[in-house]
Amino acid sequence: MNGNGKWMALVIVVLVTAGPVLGAGTWNLVLPDTVVLDHDVATLKDVADGPVPVAVRDLVIRAGLKPNSVVMVSRQDILRRLVTVGLARGVRLRGASHSHLIFAGRELDVGEIHQEVRRVIQPLVPSSYPGAPDSWIELDLPKIELAAAGSWRVETDRTEMIDPGRNLIRISVVNGDRQESFPVAVTLHQFGEVGLINHDLKRDMPLEEDMFNWQWRDLADLDHGLAVDRTSIQGASPTRNLKTGDYLRQSDLKETPIILAGDSVELRINRGQVAVAVRALARQNGCLGQTIPVRNELTGRLVNARVAGPGLVEWRR
Repeated sequence: MNGNGKWMALVIVVLVTAGPVLGAGTWNLVLPDTVVLDHDVATLKDVADGPVPVAVRDLVIRAGLKPNSVVMVSRQDILRRLVTVGLARGVRLRGASHSHLIFAGRELDVGEIHQEVRRVIQPLVPSSYPGAPDSWIELDLPKIELAAAGSWRVETDRTEMIDPGRNLIRISVVNGDRQESFPVAVTLHQFGEVGLINHDLKRDMPLEEDMFNWQWRDLADLDHGLAVDRTSIQGASPTRNLKTGDYLRQSDLKETPIILAGDSVELRINRGQVAVAVRALARQNGCLGQTIPVRNELTGRLVNARVAGPGLVEWRR
């Protein structure tokens, strides 16, 4: 055999062993008498008895199959689908003249889906504020018709807590290797204590509880960004002048220094179980819990101490 003959033989071997590929010659589509499906869409790979070219595997033959229904599809039906999408080249139809597609699943009850969605969302609901009415969620599912064969479950890939008010969360119904995803509107009704300003407040003045009328309100009905809970004003002062009758917003608050630069403070030095106190001079403003430089008036040494209260800083050696 000459060189050309050897090359042709090699090409033939490659074509045979590569499997069915469109454009590489004929391929067989064997139609079985009956196909039992566990999903409501039948593709060519579901219907065919044996391998088919990759390019036509996901060609939809029938869609929207109802649970416990039987649909008949013929060779000609399939051939027309292949011709319509331009993928009929080289196909040879074999097997049964008609195939019965049986969907063995059941239609899922909307109430079941609703219950499972609530179950997976509940861990994302933040705890109620102390003393507040219980939080609760309101679900708004889109109009969906889902079917499943065997066991199924509801999942979400969201991990962060939901906010008061309306949240849009993606939910998936998983049945075997199939997954249907859709958005669900989740409204969180969470009650928080918000402060209504009872008289005009000046910028930078320290805030006290009695400057506000405190009310339990459903935060879903209010604008986002309100300061919630009385603890929000502890050690805080307004960033601007505030008017009577307005709700206090988080953006209106800033930490108020309880020690000012130049203040004489008590420096409490802790060493193991022993604590001593000396006078020191604050070198900068400090809010509760902050670390600021102070100068020990006894030794003249500069140390970084934590603000523990008005006129009090602590340094642990």
